[in-house]
Amino acid sequence: MTNVSFVETLELACDDRLRGLRPDFGARPEIGATRGDGQRGPEAIGKNLRAAVNAGAVVSFVAGLSEGEVNDVLFSTQLAQRAASAKHDRFVATEAWYQVYTDVLARLGWVAEAFTKRVKKAGSYTLDKSALDVIMTIATGNQLAILVKTLTTLKGLADKSGAIRVFELQALAEQSGNFQIGSVQRADNGALSLALGAFYFRTKDARRRALFIAWGAEEIEFWTGAQKMTLNGALYAQYRAAVAARLSSDALDYIAAIELSDHADGGGV
Repeated sequence: MTNVSFVETLELACDDRLRGLRPDFGARPEIGATRGDGQRGPEAIGKNLRAAVNAGAVVSFVAGLSEGEVNDVLFSTQLAQRAASAKHDRFVATEAWYQVYTDVLARLGWVAEAFTKRVKKAGSYTLDKSALDVIMTIATGNQLAILVKTLTTLKGLADKSGAIRVFELQALAEQSGNFQIGSVQRADNGALSLALGAFYFRTKDARRRALFIAWGAEEIEFWTGAQKMTLNGALYAQYRAAVAARLSSDALDYIAAIELSDHADGGGV
């Protein structure tokens, strides 16, 4: 089997509920090539995207990445999520879901460097702050800083905002959730480095904005993991066109930008 056929034969989940959430619903531009070694990102993503909800993940980008690099991260991780969701229910068969998710990422060129895992049960806490505590163990200062700004901005968005709606539809069920939070920057060797946290929880009752409200120890079970990953650019280059082709019809349905103000962004993080 060739590298391209691996991507072409993946079964991908499709959530039609997301189509009506896009502000340009009805105009669905395809992902098109503009240079020999990469793909043009759809206009809705933009050249200056610093943070976004991408299916069931919140991802942020440290300053200095190109539009093509941002697209590589968004499309590769979205493909992995949707391939996993086609095989397993992300809320019921979570462990099996993550096995497919991490396998697809690895085959696309994401190389794991470090992994930490723990279960948080005691005390009262919010999921967003607990997630940051986990990612802090592997993230750089710049990655952590923009993640804090991203989650703070997300918390302040209205319930009907695109980012909140996409995240809740993809990452949360009535009494459980399975989501990722990550930040990307260019490493000293020029490669893309991703600090990624993976989180799963079960609660005794369903609540809106589960990520940001306070939970008591007896109300929630929370599993966490964090992994530092580096993208092998040469390997991913073999898949880039195939990934873009597989996602060309609906990639933007799963992506909602989180607008960071100049003040909140600090101008250079």
